[in-house]
Amino acid sequence: MQASEIRHSDYSPQRRLGLFDFLCLGWNCVIGSGIFSTQGDIAAQVGSYGPAMFLVGGLCCLPIALCFSHLAQRFHGMGGSSLYAREAFGPRAGFLVGWVMWQSGLIGLATVASLLAGFTGSSQPQLVACGAVTLLAILNLMGSRAGSWTNNLLAVVKLVPLVLAALLGLAQIGPWQTIWPTMAPLAAPDYKLGLLLVLYTYSGFEEIVLPAGEARSPEKTVPRATVLVLMSSALFYTVLQGIVSSRGTAALEQPLAAALPELAAALGVAAAASYASVNASIAFTTPRSLWSLAQQGWLPGWLLKLHRDAPTYCILISSGLTIALILSKNSQALIALSVLAALLQHLASSLACWKLGMARWIPPLAVTTCLLLLCTSQPKDLAGMALSLLIGAILSYLVGRPGRRNI
Repeated sequence: MQASEIRHSDYSPQRRLGLFDFLCLGWNCVIGSGIFSTQGDIAAQVGSYGPAMFLVGGLCCLPIALCFSHLAQRFHGMGGSSLYAREAFGPRAGFLVGWVMWQSGLIGLATVASLLAGFTGSSQPQLVACGAVTLLAILNLMGSRAGSWTNNLLAVVKLVPLVLAALLGLAQIGPWQTIWPTMAPLAAPDYKLGLLLVLYTYSGFEEIVLPAGEARSPEKTVPRATVLVLMSSALFYTVLQGIVSSRGTAALEQPLAAALPELAAALGVAAAASYASVNASIAFTTPRSLWSLAQQGWLPGWLLKLHRDAPTYCILISSGLTIALILSKNSQALIALSVLAALLQHLASSLACWKLGMARWIPPLAVTTCLLLLCTSQPKDLAGMALSLLIGAILSYLVGRPGRRNI
């Protein structure tokens, strides 16, 4: 299908999503299962400095979030980091970032669906994981509102117990003791590794800007959601890390439930909802990465077909490939690529903000944080990312230099 044959009503998403929808999407991306599984690792590296380290990590990530916020104020279309890279560095840069984003989404969804299956204790985890992906695909095929409502519901189910835990912990322990818990000093703390672990827990807020083309008042909604999600997540992480550190439960299998036994049942529900909510958020954004590449002209125009504002064919293709990845049992081996893809989005958007002359001193700080994380990556993981980019570059030259579709 040629660009001239595209009908605006069939291929242009309606702007139906509000601030709460984007906040829930962001919370589901950032506050995932890691809040229940990384507290012991961080305490083992930095001891009583864990809560303070989360505050420092939030401050380090703030310039990156502000870069996304400034870019979202100027560019209101679909694609997020891919769109920003295109506007700043040209179509091929936009394709390469979008290509890695889509791959990352497929790997992330396959991995988290497998983790959800493992959390259920099923004897047939692959069947459960494939079932979860299929169910989310059906919900998203019902329309953008159905997909966003699923995200919103899971976010509420997850966050309500966590809010209660934070408030109860603060009341029982006290604000100062929560931020600076009393613990035996570590013999050899590793503050660098502790900070890196903390920084990785904040990845995910870059997904908020991806469906900006469906936002009401995107110049206000998306920037506000990006900054609010990061700040609120930093407060959550800080308080909850302080609670488990003060109670000496950080190293246990279920640190929060052990620290607050009166909320153990509710926190169990929150843990299950965390796994499900990450699945829901990735299932919502990944097809939109593919859709944005088609909208930029790199892929066939029929991929832009919408049903109730949902990218029908992109959902079917992404879900099918995710199920294939689950059945291949290779998703866990590729998870580092998904983490590096998030870092690539951070770096590309920070550089785009810098190149476009926005936000003055903020982009250099954001780029510094990205380079710090990039330098700590394993050589084999960097090689995998380089291979993915090389494949994307070859594909872009085979396709040619497309014109952007105005829809």
